[in-house]
Amino acid sequence: MKPRLDPSIIPAKSERPQLGRSVPAKQQWTFSLKYWREIDNFGLGDQRGSWFVSLCGRLADLCGMEVEEFIKDTSARDNFRFHEIDWEAKNIPLRRQDFDWIPKEYLNNNEEYPFFQFHVSKAMGRVVVFFDERNTFNVLLFDPNHNIQPSKYSSYKIRPTSVGQCNYSILYTAASRLSHQCSNQECSLPEKFETSVSACLNDLSGGIVICRLTDEYHEKLRELRENGKISSIDEIIELGLISLT
Repeated sequence: MKPRLDPSIIPAKSERPQLGRSVPAKQQWTFSLKYWREIDNFGLGDQRGSWFVSLCGRLADLCGMEVEEFIKDTSARDNFRFHEIDWEAKNIPLRRQDFDWIPKEYLNNNEEYPFFQFHVSKAMGRVVVFFDERNTFNVLLFDPNHNIQPSKYSSYKIRPTSVGQCNYSILYTAASRLSHQCSNQECSLPEKFETSVSACLNDLSGGIVICRLTDEYHEKLRELRENGKISSIDEIIELGLISLT
């Protein structure tokens, strides 16, 4: 008599894996400039186009590797000079608590959210970053003069930088400065001149408004967005305009 297999020991037929569903995709790089700032000694106003091209090339090199692959590969990290910032290093100009524009849940948790640096090239400085809970690579500072952790290469000196501005803000600042030089309080030309320049910039930029928020108001804006009370800063401006009309 032909033996029969016990059905209970026959493995169930598995479903054919579907790309993008059953097979999890390996994590690729996600960059964010949400917490990027220009501050003293960490400005980009003096940098030429070649510096930015080099930066983009370096980020492209990173994107050629998976995140987990990069973290585990010692030689890859060494190639990028990727390591935690040594806050006790010689002549270091900043302390971790000086990055007070980022949320406190990151700032006050060095164990889970350490700050790292990697270099653009030996002569072109570093980038200061941290990984958040979603493994997003958040840029905090661009450091073209390698000031974040001075080294023997720069004789441990802090080399100053200048804060850069976009073309629109440069033009508007210059126009505003010129218009306020008029000493005749009854003259209406300065105000008309500044208004005209502002209108031209609005037409050229498609309605972009350049403004500066204090850290306090910037944090309140972030909280409103995270709590779902607003979806964008446009809603804040719209509500303000409605309340004043």
